[in-house]
Amino acid sequence: MLDRAVQVHGALGYSKDAPLAGMLAQARWARFADGADEIHMMRVAQMLMRAYSQRGSVRSAVGDLPI
Repeated sequence: MLDRAVQVHGALGYSKDAPLAGMLAQARWARFADGADEIHMMRVAQMLMRAYSQRGSVRSAVGDLPI
């Protein structure tokens, strides 16, 4: 979403006159600190499989939300 905002604003998105440049710097850093999307998907899959094998349902893995 932020990448799209910078694209829309063009050069102004990278300038210090708009808050987008700071947001973009933080977002880039957070992507590295948070980890790869593949790792998150793997952990979610592990949680779902564990819940299903133990309880026969994935409801506990999704916070008992009705799905």
